[in-house]
Amino acid sequence: MEKRHKHVSPTLDIMAKKIFSLPEVTVAFIRDILDLDVVDAQILEGTQLHKKDFDEDELFSTSVDVRAKLNDGTEVIIEIQVRKQHYFLNRFHYYLANQLVENVQQLRQQGQTHKMYEQMEPVYGIAILEKTLLPDEESPINTYWMANSRTGKPLYSYYKDGKRQNLLQIAFLELDKYNKDKHIKDEGRQWLEFFGNLPFSKEPSQAVTHADSLLDSSSWTQEEKAMIDERIRIQENYDMTMETAIDEAREEG
Repeated sequence: MEKRHKHVSPTLDIMAKKIFSLPEVTVAFIRDILDLDVVDAQILEGTQLHKKDFDEDELFSTSVDVRAKLNDGTEVIIEIQVRKQHYFLNRFHYYLANQLVENVQQLRQQGQTHKMYEQMEPVYGIAILEKTLLPDEESPINTYWMANSRTGKPLYSYYKDGKRQNLLQIAFLELDKYNKDKHIKDEGRQWLEFFGNLPFSKEPSQAVTHADSLLDSSSWTQEEKAMIDERIRIQENYDMTMETAIDEAREEG
């Protein structure tokens, strides 16, 4: 299928970080995918996802991860996965849980132990996946939350100011499942087309249009262009190395 931008992808780590550095784009994305009443968001730096004490075997396993704090205190971790990992779901669950624990520990260190659980905010996640993670699900967008197995009613917990909210919510966008003929809500379809680097089937929202404008090379600084070109070169070399290794493995039987 024809690519919207031939020489750069929105899932390239440098581009994705640039895209999600815009609060208005991040707000629109979270609102459209998680169906939350989001007004504003703060992009947080120094998230624990970046504190990796190990050397990943696959350089491009994870393209980018972003942590955003919404106007109501809820945190959302957005991660883009460009290579298939068998244990990605386990790792993503760990990240969400670890961030929740880290936030509570910060409250404890501030001496707010008596209100620690009252002020604890939920941590949600959105994973943008280039390869299928959920083969049993036909839809390219799937959202999960805690619910009663018999009635399907969500499990809500009380938070500060009387807010009732689901304890956990995770959404997955599987880009390789996209089919323009499938019935998908326009809000989700435009993000699948955007991150899949596909032509838009309908006029996208202002937020998506703004995000897409960042992929126009004429808007890049010389420094950005050099960094993006270098990242693309490294990724292409990596892809060729992987293809060669696969071909050699097949020849060896």
